[in-house]
Amino acid sequence: MDISEIRKKAENEYMRWLDNLRPDDEYYDDLQKLRDNPDECLDSFYSELAFGTSGLRGILGPGTNRINGFVIRRTTQGIANHLLKNKENPSVVVGYDSRKGSVFYARETAAVLNGNGIKAYLFDEIVPVSLLSYGIKALGCDMGIMITASHNPKIYNGYKVYNGRGHQIVGDEPENILKEIEKIDFFSGIKYRNEGINDVPEAVSNEFIKEVLNISTNINSDILNNLETVYTPLNGAGGSFVKKVFNLIGYSNYKVVKSQEFPDSDFKTCPQPNPEKLLAYNEAFGLLDSAGGDIIIATDPDSDRVGVALYHEGVRTLITGNQLGILLLDYLCHIRPPGDNQKVYKSIVTSPLVDRISSKFNLEVVETLTGFKYIGETIASLEDNNSLDEYYFGFEESNGYLAKPFISDKDGVSSAMLALEMAAFHKAFGKDLIDRLGEIYEEYGNYFDKTRNYVFNGAVGKFTMDKIMNHFRKNINESIGGVKIAKKIDYMSDTSLPKSDVIGYILENGCSLFIRPSGTEAKIKIYSYETGDLTSVERDIIKLMEYYKRSTEI
Repeated sequence: MDISEIRKKAENEYMRWLDNLRPDDEYYDDLQKLRDNPDECLDSFYSELAFGTSGLRGILGPGTNRINGFVIRRTTQGIANHLLKNKENPSVVVGYDSRKGSVFYARETAAVLNGNGIKAYLFDEIVPVSLLSYGIKALGCDMGIMITASHNPKIYNGYKVYNGRGHQIVGDEPENILKEIEKIDFFSGIKYRNEGINDVPEAVSNEFIKEVLNISTNINSDILNNLETVYTPLNGAGGSFVKKVFNLIGYSNYKVVKSQEFPDSDFKTCPQPNPEKLLAYNEAFGLLDSAGGDIIIATDPDSDRVGVALYHEGVRTLITGNQLGILLLDYLCHIRPPGDNQKVYKSIVTSPLVDRISSKFNLEVVETLTGFKYIGETIASLEDNNSLDEYYFGFEESNGYLAKPFISDKDGVSSAMLALEMAAFHKAFGKDLIDRLGEIYEEYGNYFDKTRNYVFNGAVGKFTMDKIMNHFRKNINESIGGVKIAKKIDYMSDTSLPKSDVIGYILENGCSLFIRPSGTEAKIKIYSYETGDLTSVERDIIKLMEYYKRSTEI
């Protein structure tokens, strides 16, 4: 389909939405304004928002390529049809975070499921996505749906879909659901009933908290409270849960960032509520400056990720997701030594230092594709084989960790607790986390990690990203930036893992690169693990990105 056909398709669909929306419908006024903004109109209607292994994620607004009630209801009707074809008397639990529209979309989701005769449970407050994962199995549900856009900026929302095992859908299921969704019109054929939706019993949350406490390393309370912490939930769902866990392990020496303690869908003080970004910690550093303290702990809006920042030698320092995972693994290996045949699970873009630490402690390393859902799938397989004891630790570079397989997803609540205990332990020996990281590098070797994001917005973004990945796949084989390539791995064809649009390069200077389009945003992510200088490599990659941005035109 060429660009003129794409424009025509978008215009036709826009006109259809104008005919079907009423003045009291969500985004009615915004839809009218698109008449005067052809580029935004094109981007809103040129395609349907992609449904993939993470469900949906997109910008809020009117249109087929946006998150709105019409897209949510249509998607849910497709899921309902899929469940009714494959399950007898299916049930689904629905959760939501603090984002704009999350409560409304969660209720609409539950109402469509309920209208189709599917038993629907709905949380009555914002909850961590890890609690949703736990609730699926606790309630015996066939699926879970979480309304969230995780750590994305405020203009986003999304729709994560979990299977009955408590991890995000994988394999053929996303495609099978998509086929059902595509049969549904946005404005007709959707069943809906508000009455009879079930509340999630309070016992589910209480049992979740108990499971989190079982992960504690039980640091002496005096040692624990010698650490001063600033905690921020970044206006998300982690606040009450993390505070409750801190209190239950006997920790009281913490302060909460007041401007970020409670839900705020506008995220006024953290436009990018992402614990991977140093800017997200500005308010917390302000509190640290005024009130004092040792570390900052942050959870993202749906509280499945955790981040840590601190002052080290007077400099604001963010511990990367890889570094925090390495520190947690090192800490657990010393405090809770692994047993025979235990394994560490990590994604293919996670630091090679994991392998070196694991080798010392006789841990086997199992690699999965990017996305904690694949570690979750492994947990489900271990459960089927009565071998959950093999699981020691799992993490991915994007600040997602799980120390015990009590759920099949990453968990920011238990990880915040472990980060706190770890920091207190090292402080008792006169060290901060960066000091300990330096000791790890000294023992195992330096492997500095960086993640670079290249954003491609608008209707042409996907086309540009496809061209760039094709260029890496076909043309970058011998060297990059003047550095010779020792090994190239195309994860579409060169491994026993499921096919994935990722390309890896092991360079002759000891560095490694992994390139992949994001599964949730219009950007290409490049992960590097550096033992040497990659300046020339980075320069050539930037040139390549800019070339394709300029050459792809509407």
